[in-house]
Amino acid sequence: MELLAYLEAVSDCPTKEALDDVLIDTCNRIGVAALSGYNFPVRAHNDEPPPPIISTWPDSVRTVYRDIMVGDDPIMNAAMALGIPVHFRSLTAKMDLNEKGQTFVAAMFEAGLVDGVITPVFSRPGNVACFAAAFEEERDDIRPAELRRIKFLFSEYYFRYRELTDVRVSELSVRERQVMVAIVNAKSNPQIARELGVSEHTVGTYVRRCFEKLDVNNRTQAIVRFLGGG
Repeated sequence: MELLAYLEAVSDCPTKEALDDVLIDTCNRIGVAALSGYNFPVRAHNDEPPPPIISTWPDSVRTVYRDIMVGDDPIMNAAMALGIPVHFRSLTAKMDLNEKGQTFVAAMFEAGLVDGVITPVFSRPGNVACFAAAFEEERDDIRPAELRRIKFLFSEYYFRYRELTDVRVSELSVRERQVMVAIVNAKSNPQIARELGVSEHTVGTYVRRCFEKLDVNNRTQAIVRFLGGG
């Protein structure tokens, strides 16, 4: 599929399921045997590993990654620090992988996945993810143009994914926006209550509604989502 056709197909996807199908089919056509994507930074909530945005990795590899690498992935962190799509073997050859990293790489190889591309992607401020494409053969011949093409596929997927799944800041009411602005300015619930002329209980209700609409669990996450979507 040409890049323009891919872009049109992604833009026309009405659901995440349809979007996943377009990405997987397109990646398969260029030799990608498995792919995955995680929002970054990856953090576990309530000791439960967060689910990937998308993953077609074999169950054996996914299990190892979930059990020992989620939230502490030296390969992902290195790629994100570089800020560009990178060739897996070239990257890991320069790294002194810890035991977790070595265990994960061993699981990859055992599953027949011996190389890949890791790339950061961005949709808008506050929305960052890391994607990986795995190959069944070594790709020491991979060119910069191919790395950029793979990043393009993931970037457009991620942008449409955020469009389909994000709760927009525009869905906040005027009063909820006022509360969020106060939270950004590090004001407490009592301070917000005095500023808006309402009770602390009412402010608590507004804060809870903001968290629900922004799909977050605390004030720090709410600030990132509010500023990123605004």
